Amino acid sequence: MSESPKLRVVHVIDSLAGSGGAENRLVDEVRALDDRFEQVVVRLYERDFLDQRLTELSIPVVALGFRAGRAGWTWPLAAFRLRKVLRRWRPDVVHTSLFSGNLVGQLAAASLRVPVVSTFNRTGELGLQRTLQAGVASWKGRFMQAVGRWATRRGQVHYRAVGDYARETNCASMRLDLSRSTAVPRGVQLSAGDGACDRSAFGLPDDVPLFVNVARRVPEKAQHLLVEAFAIVREKLPDAHLAIAGAAGPADAAVEAAIAEADLDGSVHLLGFRPDARSLVASADVFAFSSLSEGSPGVIVEALTLGAPVAAFDIPPVVELTDGGRQGWLAPTGSVDGLADAMLDAYGAADRDDRVEAAKGWAKRFQLSAVAAQLGDLLERHAGENQTENDT
Repeated sequence: MSESPKLRVVHVIDSLAGSGGAENRLVDEVRALDDRFEQVVVRLYERDFLDQRLTELSIPVVALGFRAGRAGWTWPLAAFRLRKVLRRWRPDVVHTSLFSGNLVGQLAAASLRVPVVSTFNRTGELGLQRTLQAGVASWKGRFMQAVGRWATRRGQVHYRAVGDYARETNCASMRLDLSRSTAVPRGVQLSAGDGACDRSAFGLPDDVPLFVNVARRVPEKAQHLLVEAFAIVREKLPDAHLAIAGAAGPADAAVEAAIAEADLDGSVHLLGFRPDARSLVASADVFAFSSLSEGSPGVIVEALTLGAPVAAFDIPPVVELTDGGRQGWLAPTGSVDGLADAMLDAYGAADRDDRVEAAKGWAKRFQLSAVAAQLGDLLERHAGENQTENDT
């Protein structure tokens, strides 16, 4: 008996930038699903750092050739060009990630009657998005959001939410029934060498308290608040250092001003994007996370898995990923004093080692193999709905 042909899945995402958590997690998931589906990855924009991780497994990457800086103007043309790609590849289901990827993927697939599984990567609280992300607040951003809501209603679209908070807030903002979305978390898989703890590779001193943050320097990551909290930490731990790994961005001025204001030039290290950031996390005494808004920050799971105690603001996605806060030291969102206390508690807690081991056990539920299986089942179910309609 011959095997049934594999389902064809086309994944659509804004870019394959190496600094993006969603981009890295998608590539991990596509690789994990390589034996299950015939897959193609389409990226809309120019950043291609992660292409090789797919092409080395003979998973095609199709670049549509648009510039990210022109996303607010070129999305209709991107949808037209993607439609041609879908006609060529004839997928059973399209899987989309990030805002432009969702919008363009839904528009391109709708007229071809191809079902879509899009992704809720961020909070659905529009007021919070517009406060922290200038592009969302602009008239172009608002118009694209309106088109996105229309495209969701027009096509066969189901959403994969990266957590319960993302699912509930996005369904509420889009006025979708919760049945239109399924929570499937992001998966994490560590590679050989990720647990290396050589601080010298990062130009950091040994034998000092080290606090680490990994995030792009954009407003929602709020590293300026982390620097302010670290200044308080230094009053108790004068030898402590803070290392921030992540691509430069629009929050650079605020972060640099906070460093200068607290006279921390020699103890705060802006390392830029580091492909070996997991090794930096593994070497940390505390992983400090100051984000004010997230969908489901995979770096929290990475820190728990690598044995770095987590001190963070208690935004809902972090509460989810830390088992209601039990696997971390959480502070009221936006409280600099609270974050400093959490960082100090995570560093000096008497039960620190026991809590670190418990957190490692908790984080096993986010292992890539288990998450990829959930995503694969969701893609199959949604593709199957379309096949049932065609059969009738």
